Amino acid sequence: MSKATKIISFIGLTIAMFMGTLDSTIVNIALPKIMTHFNASLTDTSWVATIYTLALAVFMITGSKIADRYGRKKIMLLGLALFGGFSAACMLATSLPELIAFRFFQGLGGAIITPIVLPMGIEIFGKAHMSKIASVVGAVTALAAAGGPPIGGVIIEYASWRWVFGINVPLTIVAFLIVAMGVRESYDESLAGRIDLPGTILLTLGLGGLTFGLLEGRQYGWQSGIILGTLIGGVLAIGLFIFIESKVKHPLLELDLFREKTLTASSLVYFLTGFALVSPTLILNYFLQDVLNDTALHAALIIIPVSLTIMVAMPLGTKLFDQVGAVPVTLIGLLVMAASLLLLSFITTTTPKAVVITFLVINGVGFGFSSVSLVASVKHLPKNKSGIGSGIVNAARQIGTCLGIAILVTVLDNNVNTAKQHIHQDAIQIVDRQQLSPKVNRVAHQQLNSLFSTTGSAKLTTKNKQTNLRRALKQAAKSQVDLPQPQKGTDLHQVYQAQKKLALATDNLKAGNQQLALTLTKLENQNTAISKLSVASQKINLGNQKISKGQKKLLVGLKQLAQKEALTTALRKIKHTKNRQISQAFSHTYLVGAVIVLILSPIALLTDRKPLKS
Repeated sequence: MSKATKIISFIGLTIAMFMGTLDSTIVNIALPKIMTHFNASLTDTSWVATIYTLALAVFMITGSKIADRYGRKKIMLLGLALFGGFSAACMLATSLPELIAFRFFQGLGGAIITPIVLPMGIEIFGKAHMSKIASVVGAVTALAAAGGPPIGGVIIEYASWRWVFGINVPLTIVAFLIVAMGVRESYDESLAGRIDLPGTILLTLGLGGLTFGLLEGRQYGWQSGIILGTLIGGVLAIGLFIFIESKVKHPLLELDLFREKTLTASSLVYFLTGFALVSPTLILNYFLQDVLNDTALHAALIIIPVSLTIMVAMPLGTKLFDQVGAVPVTLIGLLVMAASLLLLSFITTTTPKAVVITFLVINGVGFGFSSVSLVASVKHLPKNKSGIGSGIVNAARQIGTCLGIAILVTVLDNNVNTAKQHIHQDAIQIVDRQQLSPKVNRVAHQQLNSLFSTTGSAKLTTKNKQTNLRRALKQAAKSQVDLPQPQKGTDLHQVYQAQKKLALATDNLKAGNQQLALTLTKLENQNTAISKLSVASQKINLGNQKISKGQKKLLVGLKQLAQKEALTTALRKIKHTKNRQISQAFSHTYLVGAVIVLILSPIALLTDRKPLKS
């Protein structure tokens, strides 16, 4: 095989890897559009994303084993056919249940193609180039995982949500043709006998139960019967799987592989990268779109530096890996990721976007370095076991992402719900401290109760409810009944008091003029001059009445203006409270992620070992 053919063949494999990983994150940003299109609930629509991740996590190891046993090229082509065909089906889906079903089979294709790219690349170039191959595969994987939201945001901005799936079709065709024509068949020659069916069923049930429980625990409730049942059932199935695998002659997963501590430790590090990736790609995306009200495209452009940094950091990390080994690189990667999550915890609603991007670049460096664990995971495995090793480590990353969603999004939900309660309480107190009419005060209480009535969502409030609050307050403020005086100490209060004194003087003048007019009326028949004076006095009286009415309207206007300023002040204070509380909710979530990554970072110390002396 010529060098050009090898390179083209490997490009075909990396396209397959990119697509399979990309679809695990690209759909998240399209869920609101899909929900609107099918007029479905968020709970039902979220299954479009969940079912794919579920399929990836559950079938990667099984797919790797089947490929090792029956031929990686044949299984890769089957996976590409499934992935591409059901990508087209997803694009053309006419109902939400159809789309969810098609996404499952698309995920099955992704679970097949993703883990066997690495062993097929090693087969093309030889194990001597394994670190370079794994570096490219890891960089493409990391780029695709982090690049999902930005790429999805661009597609949503300029095309239909259907093209989130449709973009895969031409890429799949290209990858299929390249693999079919340029890649040779390869196997794990040490395997014999049939696939371990009981082990396959138990592993599927175990990973399926654990993954489903982690992904849906927040939705169903962590104490619900279905979640507890699936999690406990998953653990029991995994336990039974391990017992059976230790007894059967031809196991689905050779447990002896885990005696190679570098595989186990590297898989755990890759697990942590999947866990930590949830913060910049999902949690921060919530903040940008739901708190700052950025568009999907704007949010995507802010997050994309993570992907671009990974493209540089992963190859650099691999070069360092070749020089100093896996331990320093993966350990630095985890520590930098933990530091970046700590930095993200300082973001507020007023943080400049340039600062946010800087934090994300740091995160990308950490992610790129820690992703070197993919290279370390197969470094000390025999060449024919690189396929199953790749399946294990890639499955670990997917499960890490599931756990990240389960923990961090749950923490965020709890933090936001607590923040809502504090904001609601503070908002009521702020309103009560303002001088408002009873009607405006009552309407403000009603609207605030409605505004903060929702729970269990990272979204603080809806734009419709905020618009309704302002509209209702504006309408209530038009009423002139029981208007309070302007607050003491304000300029309006001084103007109001001065105008009130002027109005009182006008009323006194009007009363005196009325008395004078009455007296003149009695005398006007006796004297022509007095008669003229009486007419003039009556005109003055009419003028005074108009002035008095105008002054009363002015007093009402001053009261309304003072009430408007009070409402503006209240809303400004409520907004400040909201921004502070909600920023803290996100900050605490990032801190939880940072602490978990930091505590588990010593695992990186086991990702390499000294070569045995001959």
